[in-house]
Amino acid sequence: MTPAKLQGLYWAMRLGMAFIWLWTAFVSWYLYPHAESLAWLRRSGITLHTEHVFAASCLADLAMGIASLFHARPLLWWTQCALVAGYTLVIAVFLPEFLIHPFGPLTKNIPLAAGLVFLALYEKSRG
Repeated sequence: MTPAKLQGLYWAMRLGMAFIWLWTAFVSWYLYPHAESLAWLRRSGITLHTEHVFAASCLADLAMGIASLFHARPLLWWTQCALVAGYTLVIAVFLPEFLIHPFGPLTKNIPLAAGLVFLALYEKSRG
């Protein structure tokens, strides 16, 4: 792959990751019913300050999206990878119906993680 094509792939992945985080924050806060999100958090064992945890998760998603646009570093991509892995593990354990959901909300995290690893390694190679 030529350096120009690799650079193009990098930017496509970077902007794509930013979009995923920003869209998730927006949908979670403005479009999806808060009651359902809060119920999922409670089923996951978060029974105290659930509303604050929900707000913090939306802000974390927003921060990850903004950082993807303006502060790309290997640490950012590894942090996002850890966050995705954490979200995936919690959901798989406490909301296992998402493992067999036909739209694959958890299984889609596998290529997402691969993209984050690519971004981290590409950033590192650029020095």
